[in-house]
Amino acid sequence: MIEYFLLILAIPLGILLAKTTKDEKQIFTKPVYFPLIQKIILILMAITISQNQQIFLTSTFMLITIYTWQKLKPKTS
Repeated sequence: MIEYFLLILAIPLGILLAKTTKDEKQIFTKPVYFPLIQKIILILMAITISQNQQIFLTSTFMLITIYTWQKLKPKTS
């Protein structure tokens, strides 16, 4: 039950990460950074969905956090 509560915390963590790292534009200017990590996590989720619930939920948490972080990243000018 607590693992589902922690999944809800992924969105605020992504928002916090976006605000904290807004000055680090070196990461955000690389267009391949987030999509590559998301693909790796999606593959990990597909492999572990029926075998290991703990790894599946952890990778789901990471995917939600990264997705939120990516959507809130500052726009480069």
